[in-house]
Amino acid sequence: MRASEKPAVRIPFRTAASWLRAAAVCQFDVVGIFQKEGVDVSGLHSGETTIERTALQRIFLSCIEQAQLAGSGQHFPLVLADFYSFEHLSDLEAFIMSCETLRGLSPVMAWLSALGDPDIHFLFGEHAGQARLIQTQDHEDAHPEQTWPSTEATFVLFVKFIRLLLGGRRLDARLTFRHQPHPGQAACQAFFQMPIEYGAEVDALWFEARLLDEPLRSGFPALNQKAAKQVAQRVAAIPDAASLVGKIETLLYADPDLLPQGLPALAAELGLAVRTVQRRLQEAGESHSAILGRVRLVMAERWLPDTNISIEEISRRLGFADRSSFTQAFTRWRGQTPSQFRNASKP
Repeated sequence: MRASEKPAVRIPFRTAASWLRAAAVCQFDVVGIFQKEGVDVSGLHSGETTIERTALQRIFLSCIEQAQLAGSGQHFPLVLADFYSFEHLSDLEAFIMSCETLRGLSPVMAWLSALGDPDIHFLFGEHAGQARLIQTQDHEDAHPEQTWPSTEATFVLFVKFIRLLLGGRRLDARLTFRHQPHPGQAACQAFFQMPIEYGAEVDALWFEARLLDEPLRSGFPALNQKAAKQVAQRVAAIPDAASLVGKIETLLYADPDLLPQGLPALAAELGLAVRTVQRRLQEAGESHSAILGRVRLVMAERWLPDTNISIEEISRRLGFADRSSFTQAFTRWRGQTPSQFRNASKP
């Protein structure tokens, strides 16, 4: 490999059984496709197999083509996502299913990047009463005509779990996709049952922001906290090639007590020197304060709707010197005070 060339990016491939089941329903042989792309099929059951990102994109497109040629009438990304199971990530599934609100899913967005493709990011956002779950891809292979199958499958999973957490009721929402319409769009419409815009500027699920703080019947705080710590341990064990930013966000979400303790305590949890953390964050174009700000906002939005926790206590938990400092920061982030946000979150 020449010095100017970048090594191929490899990402975890933990869902072999899901691919096999989906291919069986769509009536084609996926093992032959894996072998053609050089996937070590003998190790697929272990959950430790990795695959080149571009190879996975080609496999996805080949599966769609083979499903169409087989005349199964199935749209492969939908079938794959419907069969998806957390074969080697049961702690992550436990965390998702025990969340008390949809806003509580925010840590999952960082974990998905850390445990999967570090160049694919997910983020909750809010504006003018609308919530947005957005996916962005920061790599040179992120062309919609190549990535659209995995994007659709990802949003099928998001919608599937959100509907499940909401008790199975219809989700009043809309979707925007960067890719263009395709032969499977009728099947997508039948599954999503919401307006879908193709050729948009962003891949995102849009819905009413009030749903973020609606109590979920499956909420189980003790299990949620335990699962969060287990996922955090899994992320922390990822080799150093993984995103340090993702590791830090994961630790802070899983153990909010670290928020007021500063960089030395965080570095100790990571098993790194403070200067090492600072240097590696600088190399990644990040800083401890920037990460802290993002996590503080997420945690503030999680805690403020709970009127049993005073705003002073939330300020303390987040590591602010006093309520006034927290109010100034939150107003800068959200354009409203913590009290205004709390009042707007009331049913």
